[in-house]
Amino acid sequence: MYLATVTQKGQITIPVNFRRLLNLVPNDRVVFEKKGGKIVLSKGVDIMSLAGKMKPKKNMNVDPVKAREYMEKNYKRI
Repeated sequence: MYLATVTQKGQITIPVNFRRLLNLVPNDRVVFEKKGGKIVLSKGVDIMSLAGKMKPKKNMNVDPVKAREYMEKNYKRI
């Protein structure tokens, strides 16, 4: 078990053992989830890293420029 202190800005430092366990490096995102009475910390998934890992539906013609415009208009950057 490790103990961390919350700063005046609401920040905490993740202990090095946990950073290594999750392979966290500077600028990685982490996810905080409340499960029961506990907070669970996990490494965030970069949506862009999923590009190309899923097969599109057959006979689906998608204009990449229009798809990008749609994404930028309808989704928030995190």
